[in-house]
Amino acid sequence: MFKSLYLVAILLGLGVDAAQAAAAAPWVDKKPVRYRLVTAEVAGQAYVALQLQLKPGWHTYWRYPGASGIAPEFRFNASRGGKIGAAIFPAPHFFDDGVGGFYGYEGETGFVFPMQAKPGTMVKLESLLGVCREVCIPFEIRQTLVLPTNGGSNPQHKQVIANLLAAQATPENAALRVARVSFDGVSLQVVVTGQDLKTPYVMSVPGPHDILGPPRTAARHPAAHLIEIPAWSKLDHPLIGRKLTFLVRDGTKAIEQEVEITDHRLLPNVHPHTD
Repeated sequence: MFKSLYLVAILLGLGVDAAQAAAAAPWVDKKPVRYRLVTAEVAGQAYVALQLQLKPGWHTYWRYPGASGIAPEFRFNASRGGKIGAAIFPAPHFFDDGVGGFYGYEGETGFVFPMQAKPGTMVKLESLLGVCREVCIPFEIRQTLVLPTNGGSNPQHKQVIANLLAAQATPENAALRVARVSFDGVSLQVVVTGQDLKTPYVMSVPGPHDILGPPRTAARHPAAHLIEIPAWSKLDHPLIGRKLTFLVRDGTKAIEQEVEITDHRLLPNVHPHTD
C-alpha cells in the first residue's frame, strides 16, 4: 500500500494524474498522419516508439531522404534522469518522384528509440517530419507519455516495437552484401552478392560534396549483380579511398554497409554475367 501511495505521490509531484500513466499515449489524428507514442520492453531492452499511420498516397522520409525530401528530427525530454537513445530506422524503400527520387516510407511505419527510464518517468517528444504527396508539408508532432508504474509490457505494444525493430536493415551477411565498390571516373561500380538475388536495389548516402545519380543494373547473375551509380565529387574531395554508406534491398532482405571505394583501374576485369 505504501509503495502504491509513493508512486501516486511521484506522479502528482510531476503534475500528472496517476490514471494518465500508460504504456501508450492516445492516438492523434492530424491529417494526413495518425500517430502515438508507445513503450514496451523487447528482449530485455526498454524502448519508446513513435508509431505512424500515413494516409494512402502520403509518405515520409528516412534519415537520409535522398535527392528530395526532409530528414526527420526528434527531440526528447525525459524527467527523473531518463535517457532516450538515437532513433532506430526501418530500412527505407526507394520512391521515384521524377526528380531524383527519395528514400522513405508509406502506410504504417514508425521509429524506435532505446530508453533508460524509471517507472513514472514523463517522456516528451517534439518531432518535425516531412510529409509529402504532390507537395511536401512540415509536420510537427508533440506528445507526452508517462511510463507505467506496474511494470510489464502490453503484448500489442511489444509487437509494434518488435515489428519495427525487425524492419531495420541488418549488417552485411552471406544472403546479401556489397562485395566491392570501385570508381571508374564516371560511375560507382557496385558489386552486390548474395543468395538467390532477385532485383537488388542500392540506396547510397553521399558525402556533403558528392552528387550521386540513380542506380542502373549493368549485369546480373543469381549470385551477383553489377550496379552502376553515376557519381561526381569536388576535386579536393575525391571518391577513391573514402567510405560511403550503402543500403541494399532485395525483396524482404535489407542490409546497411559502409564500404571503401577503390580505383576501378586497379581491379581485374571480372564482372557478373550479363543477361
